[in-house]
Order: sequence, then C-alpha cells, then structure tokens
Amino acid sequence: MPTDFPLSWKITALVCGVMLSWGSSFSESTLGPLKKTLIKKLDITNAQYGAISSATSLVNTVLPIVGGYALDYYGVEWGSLACSVFIFLGAVVSAAGSNQDSFGLVMGGRIIMGFGSTVIETCTSKILAHWFQHRGLGLVYGLDISIGKLIVLMARATAVPMRDATEFWGWALWIPAIVCFVNLLQNIFYVWWAWSRPEWAQIPTGQKLSREQQQNDGLRAGNDQATAISTKSVHRTTVLPDWRNLLRVPRFFWLVVCTQILQAGTVGGFNGLSADIITLTRGSTEQLAGYTSAVQQVIPVVAAPFVGMFFDLVGFRMMFVSLTSAIWILVYCLIGYTETNALGSMVIASVAQTMNALPFLASIPLMVPSQVELGLVFGIWKSFNNSGSVVVDMIAGRLQDITPGGTYERVIAFFVAVKAIEFCLGLFYGVLDRRYLSGILTMSEKKRLVAEQNGSLPEPIGRRPSKVFTRVGFTLACSLIITAWVLFILYSI
Repeated sequence: MPTDFPLSWKITALVCGVMLSWGSSFSESTLGPLKKTLIKKLDITNAQYGAISSATSLVNTVLPIVGGYALDYYGVEWGSLACSVFIFLGAVVSAAGSNQDSFGLVMGGRIIMGFGSTVIETCTSKILAHWFQHRGLGLVYGLDISIGKLIVLMARATAVPMRDATEFWGWALWIPAIVCFVNLLQNIFYVWWAWSRPEWAQIPTGQKLSREQQQNDGLRAGNDQATAISTKSVHRTTVLPDWRNLLRVPRFFWLVVCTQILQAGTVGGFNGLSADIITLTRGSTEQLAGYTSAVQQVIPVVAAPFVGMFFDLVGFRMMFVSLTSAIWILVYCLIGYTETNALGSMVIASVAQTMNALPFLASIPLMVPSQVELGLVFGIWKSFNNSGSVVVDMIAGRLQDITPGGTYERVIAFFVAVKAIEFCLGLFYGVLDRRYLSGILTMSEKKRLVAEQNGSLPEPIGRRPSKVFTRVGFTLACSLIITAWVLFILYSI
C-alpha cells in the first residue's frame, strides 16, 4: 500500500469531510441569539431553554460511544449517511414546532437531530485521519475548526435577521433546515466518491479485518471442511461487533477524558449565553448583542489553521490547554464583573476559541493511532463532552433562575471555577506526556516521524490499555450520563 494518497484525493476528502457537519452546526448555532424569542413564543423558563439548547447533547451522552464503534466496525460511509438523515429530519421537526409555537416539537426535533449531529463530527475526524495518514493533522483539524467557526459566525449573525425578515419568526428555524438538506446531498456525493476509490485506499473497517482474519484461520486449518466451517462462522460472527475491543482503549486517553468532564460544556454554555449576557449587562439590543457575540468566532476562522501548523511544526499541544483556560477566565471576569466594552471581551474570547478544542483533536490520534479504534475513542470523548454540556446547561439555567434579578453573576463564578481547574490540568498533562507517552504530544510531527522510523521511540506505556483505567472511565461515564439525564428530565417537564 502506498505511504500516501494523491493530492487530488486528499483535497477532495478534506473538502467533503469538513462539510459533513455544516448543516447541524448552522442549525444549532442559531439558538443563542434567539433565546428571548424562544422563551417568549414558546412560553418557557430559562431552565427549559437550557433543555432545548442541550437537547442534541442529551442524546449524545451515550450515542457517540455506540456510533463511534459502529463507524469503526461497519464503515464511515454508512454512518455518515445515517447521521445526515437524522440531522435533516430533526431540523424539519424543530422548524415545524415554530409553526405551532410548540415547546415539545422544537425540543423533540433537537433530540432527533442529536442522533446524527455529534457522530457526524466523528466521521470527519476519521476521514481526515485516514486520508492524511496522521501527517499534518494539526493543520487539517485546524482548517476544520476554522470553517466550523465561520458557519457558527454566519448562523449567529443571521439568526435575528432571519427571524425579522417576515412576520413569521420561524424562518430562523426553517432556513437552517434547508441548509441541512443541502448538506445531505453533499454527503451522498462523498459516499459515492469514497466507494469509487480502489479497495486499498478505502478506510479499513473492523468487520472487514475480522472477516479476513477468520478466513485466514480457516485456510491455515489445512482442509476443505475446516475452511467451510470457518467461512460460515465469518458470516455469523462479523454481523455484530465485538465489544471486547473497548478494553483496548489506552490508559492515557482515559486519564484525559475523565478529567475534562465539564470543560467543553462550560465553553459551549458561555457561547450559547453570551448574546443574552451582553443584552442584560450592557443594555444592547438583541440584534446588536447577536452580532457582538458572533465576534468570538472571527479570529478562529483565520488563526485555527496556524495553531494547528504550530502543533505539527513545533509541538507543545498540552501547554495550550493551560493557556486557553487562563484566557477564558479573563473573558468571563471582564464580561461578568466589569463594564468594559463587550466587543473587546468577545475579541479576547475569539482568541480562546482558536485554541480551545484543537490541542485535544490533534492529540487523540497520537494517543490512539489505530484507525479501527479511532471512532470509538472519539465517541467516548464526545460522550463525556456532551454529558458535561447537558449538566453545565442545566446548572447555568438553574443558577440564573435562583439569582435575584435573573442576572449571571453566579453563572460566571461557576464558569471561572471550572476553568481554573483546567489551567492546572494542562500543566499536569504535560508532565505525564513526557513520562508515559515518550513526549509525543510535546514534540513536533517531524521529530516524531523520524523517531518512529529509526525505532528510537519505544511503545509508550500510555498507549497500553489498563483494566483499572477502563473500569474507572466507564464508571465515571455512566455516572455523568445518569446525572445529565436526571437534570434534563427534572428541568424539561
């Protein structure tokens, strides 16, 4: 098999891969600027709005693990098609809720959308990791984040104008549904293109590897009867995946994911509330607040690829975890406890957005280099993040409801506390990387590849599985998922 793919193939995979989640991102990002509209039109509380904004995350407390492993086992193409269909159907149901001013329909549509919105992001991660063969991942993941932020920026900036374009406010939900349909057509094109590549270039699947292994076992048996028995066994055993593969998840990945429980949820929660915070604390109009909050998506559009290139060329991925946390703390304090211009705070937040998720996205394929396990670990990662997002949304909504005047002081204090913990964790990860991963998260891509080719890079202990880490990880995952569901049900009925 060639060590690399033709440039035209890589460009096609890059363009199609980053486009997979455009529809869901655009649809979900319109909610923040429409918070007051939804509360008024649907006659709901702040906590119930939190239920709507976290509805897609609720489904994805469990689904990413199942979906990620299914992508590994059955293939990205089938999985991405299923995700796109769910996203489109959910967007249509949610938009239909605007015609009836129905809280149940709007939230129900978001739940349906959730069956595809997060797993399709795992599809993108697997596609990029395969076609770029772990080379330049920082750059391509940075491009993915950059374009994703551009979609979010467009959604936030156009949400209120879409609402006000006619007398019917529901166009702010129907237009994103149309975008989801276009996204579905684009996904169909990618699947056709991927299946038209030679077999050696297609993304490997666990089902195919299992079938080949069992056929080889049958051939080694040395007689036709054994071969026939093995062939029958192949068709019987490769239909369903072997979930014992979960035990092969590396220990270092478990350590990172278990200590990042509420971090992504805090950033997502602030992003969804920033427009309303600006309106409440600065007296801005809803439209102006929507434009101002959208500014935090601007710098990542340009800078994220360069940060990714820095990881590829220089390294120091975990150092950026602490740096980003410090910037977020500054943003929260400025927007929540001072009267400084909100635009300046959003510009600083834009810098933090540039570096927020990229260190982890660029590091996970290094912790887990096998393509056949990559979907599973990205699924676990997203499951933790989405469970944490539900918990943070519910906590933030409740804190605002019990604060005199419905202000955000207690919400901001909670966000600051969570990010202060992550600042310490970033330093901790850097120390452990050098000790248990041979420093692969700290070194540049060139240095790592040379060390691997020379055989001077030993198999890091952090890439090895551990029953203790696996038990603790799944126990914590189950506890977090249960907590998310309990809080969601408590505040949505």
